This record gives sequence, C-alpha cells and structure tokens, in this order.
Amino acid sequence: MKGSIFQNDKWLTVAAIVFIVCVWWIASSFYPPIILPSPADTLKKFYELLIAGKLVNELLITIQRVLLAFTISFLIGAILGSLVGKTKNLYLFVKPIITIIQTVPPISWIILAIIWMGLGGGAPIFVVIIATFPIFFFNASEGIKQVSEDLLEMSTIFQVKPQRVLLDVYVPSLWPFISSAITICIGISWKTIVMAELLSSNNGVGAALGLARLQLETAEVLAWTLSIVILGVTCEHIFQYVSDKTRVGKVSKSWKLKG
Repeated sequence: MKGSIFQNDKWLTVAAIVFIVCVWWIASSFYPPIILPSPADTLKKFYELLIAGKLVNELLITIQRVLLAFTISFLIGAILGSLVGKTKNLYLFVKPIITIIQTVPPISWIILAIIWMGLGGGAPIFVVIIATFPIFFFNASEGIKQVSEDLLEMSTIFQVKPQRVLLDVYVPSLWPFISSAITICIGISWKTIVMAELLSSNNGVGAALGLARLQLETAEVLAWTLSIVILGVTCEHIFQYVSDKTRVGKVSKSWKLKG
C-alpha cells in the first residue's frame, strides 16, 4: 500500500532493531545469565558503568586513539593516493606494496606492534592506521583519475589561483571516493581498535572487554559491545549528515574561472 509505514526506511530500521531485541530476549530465557544475559540485564549493566564513570572514561581513551589513528591514516592514504594515482607506472609500483600491507591479517599486525612497541596505547593506534590507510590510498588514487583534464587546462589558461583549483576541481572529483573510504574506515577503525586494545593495552574499551571476560561478566561484555555499536553508528550518521549538508563533494554548477 502506498501509505504503508513499512515504506518508511526509519520504521524498517526500528522494526529490525525490535526484532533483534525480541529474539535476544526469547533466547536469553533458555540460558543462564552467564551464558546469555537478557537485554534488561545488559542495559542495567550499561547504566551501572555509565553512573560509575567507567564507561565514559574508557570510551574517551578509545575515542582519542581512533581520532588520532584515523587522522594520520586519512592524511597518509589520501595524500599518497592522490600523488601516486596520476602517474601510471608509479601507481603500478606502489600498488603491490599497499596490497600486501592490506592483506596481512590485523591480528598479525597487532602481534608485531606488541613486539615493536610493547604494551600500551601505541600498538592500537598503529594497527588502526595500518588497517585503514590502504583504503584511503586506493580510493584517492581512483578519485584523482576522475579529475577533468579540460578543467585543469582551462584553469591554467585563465591563471586560476591554486586554492580555487583545489577546492573547485580536485575536491569535487575526489570527494565521492574519499567519502566512501571514510564510511568504510569508520566501522573498521572501531572494530580494529577494540581488538588491539584487548590484546595490547591496559585501558580503553578493548581492555575493559578483556577484563569482563576474565571475570565472566557476560552482561558487562555485552554492555561494552553495545557502547561501541552505538558509537560507531553515531559516527557514521554524523559524518553522513555533515557531508550531505556541506558543499564538499558537490560539483558547483556556477563554477567560474576567475583569477
């Protein structure tokens, strides 16, 4: 039916979440809490962690690491990809190196990072960078190939300022590829940082997950997992909202060549 609420994407999302919670609730009735706590038990533990301040403290540590690693990864991948992408032979030389880095399992990088850097915050940051920068590299190298040679030639003829060329020619061509890379890397970053913290750090959400596992606090494990899911989804939606509301990535129809 035309007016059906099920044609609304938001209602479908809510329905999917309700379905998952219902299945979880029913399944938890067949197992003891140590195996599968109910949604109510998980939310109760989530609230306890929030009130105690532990949830916020550990999340802030993890967020700081993700932001630092994400920024470094973005700069390295986007800049290197943009520089290499326009030169075919250079790209063909660099591509296998980046591909090898990308195909190495994250767990291997975590172990190597622990050996090289020891336990602490450095290893998780390093692993997130390694896991995400190849995506920025490949997307940027593809995006730079889409830059219009005609527009570049015209900008040279009319002596357009470099910053105008960057903002009005390069950015619109690159942004769809960079935007896609950012969306992918947001999810990868959160999953990778938690795994790395679990194995190599004594603080952060991953470390808290590890401690809860050792203490057989299954409800707490699910509470920490829930916090990361909420954080990851929130970050993706914020990025998508900002991207949609800003000029970045939209080719201006009123682009004029002015010096």
